[in-house]
Amino acid sequence: MKSQGFRLSLLLIVLCGSGIQLASSTQLFDRDEPRFARAAVEMVRTGDFLVPRFDGQLRPDKPPLVYWLMMPWIGWLGATDLAVRIPSILATLITALATFHIGRNFAGSDVGWKAALVGAWMPLPLLLGSAATADATMMAGLTVSLAILVDRAIGGGRPAHLPILTLALAWAWLAKGPVAPLIFLLASTWASIGGNNHLDLGRKWWRTVAIASLLALVIFLGWGIPANDATDGQLAKIGIERHLIERTTSALESHGASGWLGWILGLPFYLPVILLGAAPLSALLFPIVVHRRQLFGGEGKGVLLAALILPVLLLMTVVATKLPHYILGAFPGIAVMVVVVCTRVEKGEVESRLLGGIAGTVGRCFSMLILLLLAIGLVVSMNHQGGSVWVMWMATAALLATSILVLKMRPGSYFWGWQGPGFVMVTTWISLLLIFVGLGEVQRRLQLAPQIVKAIAESDAPDAPLVVHGYNEPSLVFALDRDPVAGQKTLPSLHDQYPQGFSQWLQTGGPAWLLLSRRARERDGLDPHNSGCMKVWTNGSAGTLNYSTGEMISLELWYHAGS
Repeated sequence: MKSQGFRLSLLLIVLCGSGIQLASSTQLFDRDEPRFARAAVEMVRTGDFLVPRFDGQLRPDKPPLVYWLMMPWIGWLGATDLAVRIPSILATLITALATFHIGRNFAGSDVGWKAALVGAWMPLPLLLGSAATADATMMAGLTVSLAILVDRAIGGGRPAHLPILTLALAWAWLAKGPVAPLIFLLASTWASIGGNNHLDLGRKWWRTVAIASLLALVIFLGWGIPANDATDGQLAKIGIERHLIERTTSALESHGASGWLGWILGLPFYLPVILLGAAPLSALLFPIVVHRRQLFGGEGKGVLLAALILPVLLLMTVVATKLPHYILGAFPGIAVMVVVVCTRVEKGEVESRLLGGIAGTVGRCFSMLILLLLAIGLVVSMNHQGGSVWVMWMATAALLATSILVLKMRPGSYFWGWQGPGFVMVTTWISLLLIFVGLGEVQRRLQLAPQIVKAIAESDAPDAPLVVHGYNEPSLVFALDRDPVAGQKTLPSLHDQYPQGFSQWLQTGGPAWLLLSRRARERDGLDPHNSGCMKVWTNGSAGTLNYSTGEMISLELWYHAGS
């Protein structure tokens, strides 16, 4: 027990350090991260902890838990990139502990802590685990609820199951709405029906699930009802219509193809997501799926493992809107499954040929190809956009070494040996850390918001109002960091603030700022220079790549002293 506690403590320290390093390598990425971050800042500044708002406007996209968790760190560290990413890092630690518990129930503590590390360091969980979004927070609640399911199915009922499950489901509700509780219910149903008499999931379990689900919903409504009343019903109306029904039935914001044909063509979308998101361990998924009967059988723990993975994949496959993070809930189950299989092969409990043969070769080749493509993409992008040559080549060398190790990976090898999956996982983690250091250097050149804010802050009118025309990324709202006024935007567009446009803006009585895209200026025939304005900053006529849209953009910051 003492050794187990030391391992777990060391694991959490390593994961926390890894998350902080990753979070510190880059600034907030447009567009989701600045929206979440700024909404939390506005809660702090306005004192309204009930209704999430971004740039003074209602933000019904997500419930408030992630904003609440960001608020103490904003109060301590200020409105910084790291402050708003810390809650995701801490939520990842909760997910790791829950994954450890699942793995320990399946095959002992050794499998548990390996699965916890692997689950946190696969590319998709690793990246989302340090992002200022609600995904890692939701994952903590979902994984804890799944850990209770596994604990009950394998070990029987415990008094602590009801209160912990209630808190986990309430946490998941408040993090991202009903999606995680629905996944948990689907997993429970799958395990209960498929496991039949082999798992302890009878009426007593479902009574626990019903009570916990009801109590969790009551806790959620304890926030939802007063928040909805405060917005005259708009919070529920927009949240349900747009973010539940619309996302399910149509490709919202072009995240997926439209129409029935588009929906059918989009069904395999999550296959490449898993292959990349679970790399390099995705090399083992092919032989595991092919030989699932021999590895797990069709009952008991095999069904339970399937319940941790398949319901979320099937649910999100039929949803019209497609985004990689939608299947994040499957990754703890994938981590446990891979580690359980590797451990059984290593111990000789199943034949090593089940992970070899044609299926094993195909899996390793696919995983190697993904890593090679990632290396090529890194070299091309950093050569084109700039960045440290040394970091680029170090990251590329790490990816190439990892791809070779994937090809050399052998079934039955010691997990942490150079031909084992654990060692390859570590080299992948090192590669990703180097990639993000390189991306951070490129991003600091491409991210225009800090440059714009710096130019304004160093001027004689740092507090003068700013309007934008032809550009309005959320990162600028976050970087500008101006206290919101109820019902008003802190960064309005030119025509929202001045219906008559540029001519009306020129008539403002005091100093004012206009951030103008060159394309919008030429399109509308505007001439700030001959209208008495001074150009304070520009990123050049050639422009800079706006990575959130994939287009080049040339911006100009104009200052008008007023009358």
